[in-house]
Amino acid sequence: MSKGTISILGLGAMGSAIAARLRETGYATTVWNRTAAKTEPHVKAGAIAVATISEAAQASDIVVAVLLDHASVRENLEPAATELKGKVLVNLTTTTPNESRATAAWAADHGITYLDGAIMAVPAMIGRPGSRLLYSGDENAYAITKPALETLGATDFEGTDAGLASLKDMALLSAMYAMFGGVLQAVAMMRTVGVPATQTARDVTAWLSAVVPLAEPTVAVVDSGEYDPAPGQDVAFTRTAVRSLITAAREQGIGADFLEPLVKHLDELAATGRDTADWVSVIEQLSIAD
Repeated sequence: MSKGTISILGLGAMGSAIAARLRETGYATTVWNRTAAKTEPHVKAGAIAVATISEAAQASDIVVAVLLDHASVRENLEPAATELKGKVLVNLTTTTPNESRATAAWAADHGITYLDGAIMAVPAMIGRPGSRLLYSGDENAYAITKPALETLGATDFEGTDAGLASLKDMALLSAMYAMFGGVLQAVAMMRTVGVPATQTARDVTAWLSAVVPLAEPTVAVVDSGEYDPAPGQDVAFTRTAVRSLITAAREQGIGADFLEPLVKHLDELAATGRDTADWVSVIEQLSIAD
């Protein structure tokens, strides 16, 4: 017996994975995609395809959008606002926090119950161990949709501010890209002496696995703001260490583009007499001036 019908808007790699997982776990699915040909595999698997988002909204009380970007969400959903009224809209499209808040405000203006989501997984992970999805917005919408959402992966409700899921998603992704920037720096340095990139990656993985657990105690000082004297590694030591890394890279004939912004901030701290402060106080320099 079907657990109910859910409409999925957008059948790219992620939308298709979500639609397939919902069917696997007992939900009937109605699907829409701008390019109708992408609905065919889903129809063969038991979904109902519709030609418009209005039809998709009429078919289900829960509508899940997995579109390209914020502009496509507004462009595609605006014409169906009347049919979406009274429905629960779960937006899993990647958007910025303020874009999520804007869509939430639009939904509220049209009587649509809105839940924003961020997917911390690749399509192949949906419904599998390690898949994690973040949600924020209408708490009642989360309660209504949670049984279905839990089939996609672990769920975390971040709060009623619709932008919180996106903010956390992008914060964590920022850490990931910065980490991979460091991996590329290491690979660039070691390949100058013929070490394969994959070997360096293995060495980096082993090293980072040992130091990542130190992240929480290292940044704990940020919450108190009591940086000086440093409870951990100070600016003077870290500045010298990072400068040595930059010198080593240049000696190998490569740039140190991923390291130079950090040493710039450390230099600024030293220039204002904060050599004895904890080096993580560079975080205070990340605020954008008004």
